[in-house]
Order: sequence, then structure tokens, then C-alpha cells
Amino acid sequence: MMKKERAKKEDRSGWPLFNRLLAAYIDITKFPELPMHPEIGKNYEYHPEGALCANGNPYHGCIRLGNVNKLMIGFSGGGVSVDAYTAARPQRIGGSGEMFYSDDVRFGDIIPRVGTFGKGKKNPFRDWTLLFVPYATGDFHCGTGDFKYKDLNGKDTVLHHHGYTNYRMLIEKIKEFVPHPDQILVTGFSAGAFATSLLCDDVCAVFPECRDITACVDSAMMHYDWQKTARDVWQAPEKIAARLTGTEIVSDSLKALHQNRPEVKIMYCCSVRDAALTQMEMYLEDGRWIPDKEAGRDYQKKLKAMLDDLQNAIPDLSTFIFDTPDKNSKDADLTIHCLCGSGAAFTTVVDGVACSDWMIRGVNGEVMKLGLDKLEGEHCG
Repeated sequence: MMKKERAKKEDRSGWPLFNRLLAAYIDITKFPELPMHPEIGKNYEYHPEGALCANGNPYHGCIRLGNVNKLMIGFSGGGVSVDAYTAARPQRIGGSGEMFYSDDVRFGDIIPRVGTFGKGKKNPFRDWTLLFVPYATGDFHCGTGDFKYKDLNGKDTVLHHHGYTNYRMLIEKIKEFVPHPDQILVTGFSAGAFATSLLCDDVCAVFPECRDITACVDSAMMHYDWQKTARDVWQAPEKIAARLTGTEIVSDSLKALHQNRPEVKIMYCCSVRDAALTQMEMYLEDGRWIPDKEAGRDYQKKLKAMLDDLQNAIPDLSTFIFDTPDKNSKDADLTIHCLCGSGAAFTTVVDGVACSDWMIRGVNGEVMKLGLDKLEGEHCG
């Protein structure tokens, strides 16, 4: 990977007042620990013994039992680390400059309160059992190893790429409560969307008797040498790394999933010039960090090509392609990143269908190809 000289200084001066108050709020309102006999409809933290965040802090997931025999497994997003340079630059609230991945689970409890993971009346999955897998390991939830690097002060440090290890402990726990679900939805946004494509096959193996499983990917596409990264950096299980034979990780994973488990329903959601994915796609290509219109156009072309390829391989692929402008990227004309983990899942409409409706209809077997025409036009010229 080419890296250009970076003149900007990275701000590590501390958190603004709002973010400190937000952290305090989460600490006060954090979920109780999972008891032996959990209540239906209540969010709990589950702390598997030995589970770690990237920074070595203890890791936990979220469990909420539903009143129907259906299971939703949700993977959270939060960036990615691919080498020593990115490992040394985790996300810092209140910081600036290059920040690549979440290294702690502290804010993971926000997501089970909102969007298609929450308990609101608009959420068609509110009565399902939820296993929410927060992201704090920089490895698309599929690592098992420890990666050594030097931090920004030159100190020898370890990034615990334990995403797969953590996830496996969580899924074994939820199986105690829902051993034989009638339906399973595997979904996630951003890094969790990559995890959905990478790990749905694994979920199928954990629940071999369930024949009604859906994988719903919300905002993921990225080109890189992923097989080398999975093996050498994350130390992902070989069954996962072996599938990554091309340069685009989601298409590799979904095509392998379809070939191995053709009964799984596969759904894909993304905006046409996704601001966050455009930034990382550009960075991994040549080290640039600030996206521009050219980068957005390039991303849209690549997304169209990927979806053309996926539809050839998976004819019943359901799609939800949207074009909501990203207000923080007006100059670059980019679009927003992710829907399912926020209220935007209920308000974002394509061809007369809200994203949340598209999700539940897809889970129930309806193939809907929405918004593909948005990939055509001037940006793909």
C-alpha cells in the first residue's frame, strides 16, 4: 500500500464536553448483566470469560429474548485495521485525522436501543430474540490472533484481533436460549455488514436444523488483498480466509455462501456513493484520506460492477440502493453510510418501500430489486 506524507497532526487532546456526557450517560444507563433467567424483551450484557477488545479491555455482547421463536444476529460496525499503520490509529472520540477502527466496546450498547435492533413499534423485528455483537477488534469480527505493532509513541503494543473468538462465545450462549429457531436473520452495518457476508455460513453450521436463514448486508464493499490480511494480520479461521480469492471481500464471501448454502436468502443494501466506504476504498488504493467527487464516481462504478457480478452469480439477490446525500460530504457529492442501525431504516424509501419493510419482506421470501437504476447516469459516465 502506498502511503503519502501526511502533514496533518493528529489530535489526541481529549473528549469534548458532549462526548464526555454521552459516555457518562451510557455508563449510567448500561444494560444489566445477563441473569440465569432473563426477562422477555429486556436488554442484557453478557460477558464471556476471556473475551477481549482490541485494546485488551473486557468485551461483552448484548442479548434480548423475544416472544417468538426467531433469532436476529446483528453485527456492529466500526472500521477496520489491516496493518501496523492502521493499528496505531484507532478511533478516538473528540480526535481528528486518520482513525481507522473501534478498539473498545464501550459504546456498543447504543445500537440495541435503535433502528432494526431496537424495541420500537416501527421495528418489524422487535419481537425476535436479539444477539447483538458489538465491534471492538478491527477485524470484521473474524480474527483469532494478536497483532504486534508500535503505537504513536513508539511503544510495543498488541492489537487483539479476537472478533471471531468473541462472536463464537456469544453465539454459543444464545443457543442455550434459542436452540432451534424457526427463522434466523444475520445482519449488520459497515464492518458488521462485512461480518454478515463472512460469517453467515458459520451461523448456518451452528444452527444446522434451521432452513430459513437470511443474510442482509448493510453497506459494505472494499477492494484489497483480503486473503493475506485475514491470514497474516487477523489470523482468521482458514475456512474464512480461503474464500477470499479476489480483491473484493463481500462478493467473494456472498458467492461462496450462495454456492455452499443455496437455500440462504441474500440481501444487499448500500448508498450509491457511500461516504465512509468511498474514503476507505480510496485510502486502501493509494493512501489518500479526504474524498473528492472523483473518488465518489469511482466508488459508484465499482459498486455497479460488483452488483452486476453478484446478480449473475445470485439471481435472487435482493437489493436496496439509495442516494440520500451525506451532509458532511457536500463538496464531494457523497451519500450516507448505513441504515439498519438507526431510525433511517424506517424513513429511507426507495421505489415506495422503506428499508425496514424491504428487510422483513425479504426475510419472508420476497425478492425485491430496488434502486438499481440509481447506479446509472452521470456519475457512472
